[in-house]
Amino acid sequence: MKSPYPALSRSKNSFENKLRELHAVSNELTRAESVDDLCRQVVELGNSRLGFDRMSLWFVDKNPNLMNGSFGIDEMGKLRYEKGRQVAMDNDLILKQIKESNMRSIFKKSEPMRDHKGEIIGKGSLVIAAVWNNEEVVGYIFTDNLLKKKPITKYGRELLELYASTFGHLYQAAKMKLGGEVAGGIAHEVKNSLGIVLQGVEYLSKRLGSADKDISFVLDNAKVAVEKANKIMKSLVDHSRISHLELTAQDLSSVIDSSLSLVKHQIDNNKIDIVKNYAPGLPPINLDKHKIEQVFINIFLNAVYSMADGGTLTLKTYSAIDNGGLAVFCEIEDTGVGIPEDAIGKIFHPFFTTRGSSGGSGMGLSVVRNLVNIHGGSVKIENRKDRKGARVTLIFPGS
Repeated sequence: MKSPYPALSRSKNSFENKLRELHAVSNELTRAESVDDLCRQVVELGNSRLGFDRMSLWFVDKNPNLMNGSFGIDEMGKLRYEKGRQVAMDNDLILKQIKESNMRSIFKKSEPMRDHKGEIIGKGSLVIAAVWNNEEVVGYIFTDNLLKKKPITKYGRELLELYASTFGHLYQAAKMKLGGEVAGGIAHEVKNSLGIVLQGVEYLSKRLGSADKDISFVLDNAKVAVEKANKIMKSLVDHSRISHLELTAQDLSSVIDSSLSLVKHQIDNNKIDIVKNYAPGLPPINLDKHKIEQVFINIFLNAVYSMADGGTLTLKTYSAIDNGGLAVFCEIEDTGVGIPEDAIGKIFHPFFTTRGSSGGSGMGLSVVRNLVNIHGGSVKIENRKDRKGARVTLIFPGS
């Protein structure tokens, strides 16, 4: 497969050295203690370890014509805390320019250079690389050549794109971890209260019996509602615990097979045939086996649900270059009813479900995406174009 980073690939030694350094920096970034700490380190390490000149990190505001500051290297080469600062920026125009460039960044050869006050202090080259959270652009990393006066090469531009892509995954995982901790604490308290309510409903049901059909009907409905709310709270508590990983080198095909064995009963009961197309000799990848089994179980059970009258589940694994590095892919295809077109953009949202009152809490695919993200991977779900059914593609970075 052709590399999306040709300039890096042409120089094999430099490519491998920079990838090693990027991998080492990425490992350091995973140890950031907070979202702010992650943002600070991505600027500091990009400057000191990856050799970028002046750098700054900006996030897209709700108003698409504004950017919110984070951290940056100023005209003196010093780190500046820029949170709370806003600048005017046409986000739609930047995205359009990125798409037209056929790359993941914009390069401007001669651009006014500004100091931390916004005043023009010279001219130089500038690169703007988009930061994605798997769904949309959430910010940009800017770098210029004000301090060292060295030309920004295509090699440097591609490295910045890789760095921005890595940061995007880590930023999303850090935000989910923070949100999960808060949600988990709230959910735990609510879950305790729901337990008390459920005990009260069960007590009244036993005490009043079925003498009054209206009262019995109301109590039965109350019990169903409380149990459903309790299920959602349990999902939230589980959702808040996904950030801790116990990584070991794993063969992805073996993890898929062990996950299949855990849902064998459901697969057999629904008369579903399994087709395996595993590539031999896949490179091992660093995974938390139990968490990735949870990912596959969720996906398999969704497929089973969509094939109520039986069908075929096809599993394919292979390796390829993704974002400039070797990655391991898994494609899971079913022959079920597919996903409603109006639901495609919502399937990863917490609490969204296509199963109505018969389904679960709607946390399954949200958990799947977050578990894959904290492994540095990505997940894509789409309807198959060749026939009825859905396709899930999982991508994990190679070790």
